[in-house]
Amino acid sequence: MSKNILHPFPSLSANKITSETAAIWEHIVADIRLTLQSTGYQHNVFAFSQKLSLFTPEIISELNLNDKKSLLTLKSNSKDAIVMSVPGPISIFKSVIEHNLDYKEEPLKLFDYGISLVDEDDNIGTEPQQFHVFKAECIGDDMPVRDSELILTTYRMLEELSIPNLIVTINELGSQESRRKYYEELVSKSQPRFAELVKALQYNPIRLYNELSLEDMDINLRLPQIVDYLSTTETQYFKAVLEFLETLDIPYELDSQLSGSIGFNEGVYFEIRSQDNPDIVLVRGGRHNELFTLLGGDKKTGAVGVEIYVDALVHIVKQIQTDAVIEKKKPDIFVASIGPEGQKSALKILSLIQKHGLGVKESFGIKSLKQQLLKAKKSDAEITLIVGRKEAVDGTVILRDKESENQEIIPIDKLLSIISHKLGKE
Repeated sequence: MSKNILHPFPSLSANKITSETAAIWEHIVADIRLTLQSTGYQHNVFAFSQKLSLFTPEIISELNLNDKKSLLTLKSNSKDAIVMSVPGPISIFKSVIEHNLDYKEEPLKLFDYGISLVDEDDNIGTEPQQFHVFKAECIGDDMPVRDSELILTTYRMLEELSIPNLIVTINELGSQESRRKYYEELVSKSQPRFAELVKALQYNPIRLYNELSLEDMDINLRLPQIVDYLSTTETQYFKAVLEFLETLDIPYELDSQLSGSIGFNEGVYFEIRSQDNPDIVLVRGGRHNELFTLLGGDKKTGAVGVEIYVDALVHIVKQIQTDAVIEKKKPDIFVASIGPEGQKSALKILSLIQKHGLGVKESFGIKSLKQQLLKAKKSDAEITLIVGRKEAVDGTVILRDKESENQEIIPIDKLLSIISHKLGKE
């Protein structure tokens, strides 16, 4: 059976790290940190371990693990063992819930950078490898624009690292109910000789489909795919994310066989790679709504996150031999948007600004324009851009200048030159 493997090559910690590698590593870590901070994510340090009793069967399922044996545990003097290198966003969620951090007024955007220990062989006799991972999570937003914003942010980050031929691979994994129905259908189509495999992958029917297909090529003629079992709401949500990506001109591939990785087993799921190195995943991301609720968060609270793999990025950057240092600026621009049309146009503006190396913040999680403008004022942004349905249709944007407090309507195709002039960055 195939494993959920983070990287198809040895971690950097297992090799001798040269001064050249260290310099690239430091540049990449600094660039990722600045990218996340400039888009509103706050750095925090979260627990490396959690009690084993926390990991109920439901949480194990949401983490896309077969059972507790997949966790790296450490026995202690107490009755409860300790789980080391907690997978997924568990520690972020626990911190938010236990400290009553506010995610209701506006989305809470957090990130952490640390070590992840992974036993790629899932074998007691092997030693886990050490990887370095950024985990970023946005809590309190259940709109498809947020999934798209995370894809945009990480995609532009990889572009600025000069990684060529990027591609987003994306799928909709569905809810627990959708996956249950899909699993039951796969069970009815599979042969008794696959009973052990079917039982082992009951929480990951998409991966089960892939495994059954590998075992028996003829079975492809009888097996359905997950898209046939999505609810109307899930289908519409997925379609909205894809429309946002098309608006942003971000290349993507639909892959109905794309299975969630460790920590991802719900809703929209995506991976970003370079097509020059298609076997190496640079970024993974997806929804965590149900997982957040299972850990004690409010029901129907949206949570979506990404994992950015530093070891993989260092490996790729060394291959392309780039030593360009990309200087990122603090955000000087705030984008406010109204309604779906306004959000779609705002994403295009966000992409345009990020692509040209300017720092920018957004407020997709706040519906009230008044509250968005208050947030813009608190952010001390030099320029605030406002876009609603009328501006989206007209191809314009309202620009509010902090210094003069004047507002003007300008065409989007002249936006960069006007902003650069006002910020003195021509």
